Amino acid sequence: MKHKITRRDFLKVAGGGCLAAASTGLGATFLRQAWAAERLSVVDWGPPFIDHIKGVAKAWGKAQCTFTLHAGGAASILPKIKAAWPNPPYDVVDVWSPVFVSMINEGWAETVTLDDCPNLKYIPEKFISKDKNGNWKCIPRGTNGLFFISTEKCPIELTNIEDLLNPKLKGQILWPNPTLNTNCQVINLAMARGGDQFNMEPGWQFLKELAKSGNIGRVSANTSDTITSLSTGETSVTFAEAATGSATRKAGRKVYYLTKTHESMKTFMFVSGWVVLTSSENKKLAFDFANFAINKENSELYHKATGELPLNREAQHRVEELRFSPAEIEKHVIIPDWDHITKNLDSWNKYYEKDIIRLL
Repeated sequence: MKHKITRRDFLKVAGGGCLAAASTGLGATFLRQAWAAERLSVVDWGPPFIDHIKGVAKAWGKAQCTFTLHAGGAASILPKIKAAWPNPPYDVVDVWSPVFVSMINEGWAETVTLDDCPNLKYIPEKFISKDKNGNWKCIPRGTNGLFFISTEKCPIELTNIEDLLNPKLKGQILWPNPTLNTNCQVINLAMARGGDQFNMEPGWQFLKELAKSGNIGRVSANTSDTITSLSTGETSVTFAEAATGSATRKAGRKVYYLTKTHESMKTFMFVSGWVVLTSSENKKLAFDFANFAINKENSELYHKATGELPLNREAQHRVEELRFSPAEIEKHVIIPDWDHITKNLDSWNKYYEKDIIRLL
């Protein structure tokens, strides 16, 4: 699959957007009436993503949308699609970098062109996942990072990744299972101890120490779990993305993104967006919906709702914690090999279930 993004590509996006005017078609009212009886099946994450996209769907108004929530990380949708293939009950699915890889490799991602989604002209092509022949296979809408997060309830100041073992953090860490974040949290542990995504043993040993320490007070299986635990003060440290932090802030917590704290605490950058399934009988409608979702106005609303940086060049944004100078990118930012991660996630899940869960 041809999809190589450099850290400097993310730097360009994080640098900011420019102003432009949005336009509406004269036939919008007629089309809404004509397509009102159509139905579209949409898969997205829980709050704040689902709340945002329901508003977008209402404004779009060309079909009645039914919504399915990811049960955990977006990778959890893959076995459901596979089990129901060639007739899965979905038209368009919101996923992210590693799941793009899986869906393209399975042949589930419909090719998309500028004729299908004209607003893709405002998206840097580097962020559009492609198959081996260079065909576009997704409609990106945002970029984000996975990183360590703390709240004001954290009893210590986290200055490096080894601080996770501090006894003062007893029960304070919310640890994601491997499916959530595609196990980038353990990759980060591995990198801190001299390993990486291709040499995970140092990371597993670090996690065993962490589990034995009693500092992990809860394991999260999905974004909603994470937001609830942080918001209620049950836990105060986790590894997540900006949408989780944004939702926790809205719940009244002070949230700190540890994106530039220490070189041992990495930020794993990724792209999120839509895939229209090749099995969909409503491809034209699905592309129209995705195209509407990534226009300037909705891209800005998406940023405000989720905290992700919009990829539409015309959309404005300001997320200082995800703005990196060239020197900071070299020190703190990782663009992982998502294809390798996807191929190894199943074995990592089995290792976690066999050797880690019993220690918690």
